[in-house]
Amino acid sequence: MPRNPRSNRRSPDLAPLLAAADPVPDIRLIYFSTASAVTSYGALVEIMDFAQPRNGERGITGILCYGSGRFLQALEGERGAVSDLYRRIAADTRHRDCQLVDVSEIDVRAFPEWTMKVVNWDSGDSARHRALLRADTGAVVFDPSTMPAAQASAFLLHLAELERELAAD
Repeated sequence: MPRNPRSNRRSPDLAPLLAAADPVPDIRLIYFSTASAVTSYGALVEIMDFAQPRNGERGITGILCYGSGRFLQALEGERGAVSDLYRRIAADTRHRDCQLVDVSEIDVRAFPEWTMKVVNWDSGDSARHRALLRADTGAVVFDPSTMPAAQASAFLLHLAELERELAAD
């Protein structure tokens, strides 16, 4: 007997993928861009000082790497909050050619302790940083525009590990 389309009963195949009470997974969004002008360490500190409290309020964590006139950033948090922040970042005139590299659902955050960690590749370029870049990308110059999504993600994860080690030293 055919099912009455006006019936209030739901068939099991029409059940929602997520119930309203289910937790929504966080996402990690990675992008790169080109600085509009030479970005000084002071400007990076200003970005970090501005972003940290706002990101904390929104439950966003992440890491920003700057070098050779390029930015590579990972943002983690609730999908809506990260998407809103990325739209504001993409409209920021301090950089151009903002390119989305990857957006993935995550079970665990990679940068939970940082509402905004800034790594200035140009001024803090240690031998360990250079070795990391070469190991992860094969490059000697920081250029995230050449990194495929998996490589950019791995690089940022390894960079975070290195930054934790350097902070502990």
